[in-house]
Amino acid sequence: MLLRTFEGTHYEIGYRLGRGLVTLNIPESDSQGSEFAVQCEAIAREVYPPILEKVEGLIEGSRLSAQDFKTYFYTRGGPPQIGCTNLAIMPPYTKEGFLLLGGNYDWFYSAREWREVRVIRPQGAYSHISVTHHWAGSPDALNERGAAVLLSVLPEREVEKPGLQWHLVIDILMETCGRLEEAREFITSVPHLRAFNYLIADEHQAIVAEATPDGVLIREPEDGLLVATNHLPGREFPEEALTEIERLRQRRSLTRYKRVHQMMGERPRGGDLEAVKAILRDHEAPVCRGDHPPVEERGGFDSVFGTIWSLICQPGRREILLAAGHPCNSEYERCSL
Repeated sequence: MLLRTFEGTHYEIGYRLGRGLVTLNIPESDSQGSEFAVQCEAIAREVYPPILEKVEGLIEGSRLSAQDFKTYFYTRGGPPQIGCTNLAIMPPYTKEGFLLLGGNYDWFYSAREWREVRVIRPQGAYSHISVTHHWAGSPDALNERGAAVLLSVLPEREVEKPGLQWHLVIDILMETCGRLEEAREFITSVPHLRAFNYLIADEHQAIVAEATPDGVLIREPEDGLLVATNHLPGREFPEEALTEIERLRQRRSLTRYKRVHQMMGERPRGGDLEAVKAILRDHEAPVCRGDHPPVEERGGFDSVFGTIWSLICQPGRREILLAAGHPCNSEYERCSL
């Protein structure tokens, strides 16, 4: 993957990112959308003012309409494409005594050309390393203090009130939180625009913040393991209340969730890098999703959507092992701050 480093003021980092967005096709905003964006921006300003400097840099660098850009940046949405499997193994349950994180990020294969690793060093805030395919932010990240976050989407909820987008949540968490307790306090104190699972860890412990527009519930490890896919364990939607595609998505999420627990249960000696790699390479659930050969046996949506990167994070060592593609046929390479 491409590796890029951004450093300087928030405005300077935003400006450089914005220079790559001059061809970004954003919709024209209407008065209702623009007003809603103003409300979301006000929350961002109250929570973490420096993020607005980054937004101004993005606008100046891209030369896009400020109103249209802000509406898209702060409020955009759309039906979520369900994917991603994330896990954390607590230190007492690993062979080396280090907390281990693992995750497969699933998205459209057409986005592979935009994948990159970013090292971001903002003035007055924590430096962090992230993996992304997205112009606005990064779904997986680790900062210099050892705080890490892995993202997975939840079923869409109706948006009725302003809140923070996922990429703002992760940017602010990475720049301001050095320990898990700080991250917990932050993520439970802000309103969330859309529904996501945030698996958050430091070198000692981990949680899943189940964030929706209705609030945040924290899920703790059980028997040294945390898993986050695309549903809320114990709060699944009744199947009769779901459409056919929603039922399929929930079943797939449950299958991956249970498969990770099963595979960890088969390793009584504890987790290590090879155990995490085996889970992320699994084709039974499948955790490693997509157009594995022979394509004829899969086809359909799996021919255009699957795992576009896989990572293993060791917060105590401040490093990420990254496979740029399906982990079953891609080598993991080390990335660090």
